[in-house]
Amino acid sequence: MQERIISHLREKEGFISGEEISRQLRVSRAGIWKHIRELRRQGYRIEALPHEGYRLVSVPDKLFPGEIAYRLNTVLIGKEIIYKKEVTSTMDEAFVLGTAGCPDGTVICAENQTKGRGRMGRSWVSPKGKGVYFSAVLRPRLDLSDAPKMTLLFAAAVCEALREVSNLPVKIKWPNDLMVENKKIAGILTELNAEIDRIRFMVVGLGININSALTQLPSQSASLKSETKKSFSRVLVMQKVLRALDEWYIRMQKEGFVPVMDRWKELSMTLGQRVRLSDADGVLDGVAVDLSPEGGLIIEQDDGARVKRMSGDVSLRLQVS
Repeated sequence: MQERIISHLREKEGFISGEEISRQLRVSRAGIWKHIRELRRQGYRIEALPHEGYRLVSVPDKLFPGEIAYRLNTVLIGKEIIYKKEVTSTMDEAFVLGTAGCPDGTVICAENQTKGRGRMGRSWVSPKGKGVYFSAVLRPRLDLSDAPKMTLLFAAAVCEALREVSNLPVKIKWPNDLMVENKKIAGILTELNAEIDRIRFMVVGLGININSALTQLPSQSASLKSETKKSFSRVLVMQKVLRALDEWYIRMQKEGFVPVMDRWKELSMTLGQRVRLSDADGVLDGVAVDLSPEGGLIIEQDDGARVKRMSGDVSLRLQVS
């Protein structure tokens, strides 16, 4: 009901009478007033004048489903949005939803994560109300071998969205860290529920540092605010990201992964650079020269041998002249 009231207030320029809202929604005027009072408690600024009615002045910068869905216009991702004030991890919540059979494209977001997860078993610091933290459940009809390329898709989509919303030169560090220069501004985590040869569903989790101060973040991290010296609407940033994910997800299903990998290469800060990759097999040094058809990183060692890695932790090294 509260989302319907906000919708009516948005559609009306100026004031709308409580009587009109009551008639359209078939709720008593006393009931309308109770909902208005609750909306104000949530952070909505709603002006009320005798004989005039109500007017929406401003909305809170909270990741409410109604705010995110307003003019979102995605085809699939974000058609259903679930909001939590606090969770251990949106990834955990999304896996529960996925196992229960939620629709393709379902999104769960939270104001705060107490145990946010990152790649390689790391934690993701999630200052309350300062970033965008969400996970999406996807059900792509793909072979299990295509999963690494989906990670590249997510990285390219989010990178595009952050560039557009902030005008910052955001780039991708293989496979899916979003960086401004050498500072991490966003991270993506992809996990699967799969059988031997097919994906049941996958969950893509995203953490974006939006308005966090540097003192709230780990070293070598940054936020949109710290880099631009201005604050951002978290709702608008999340909408931009969801639209980009939706566009690339739909495009992949029509055109395959070639456009995805081409775009990832254009946005990469890894290819062409001397890197050190650490994984379970040890440390590998060389120049990152290309992506493999499966989405792995191809590294050319000093002796000319080329090695493919499908996972690992990459750091950029100084070029040897």
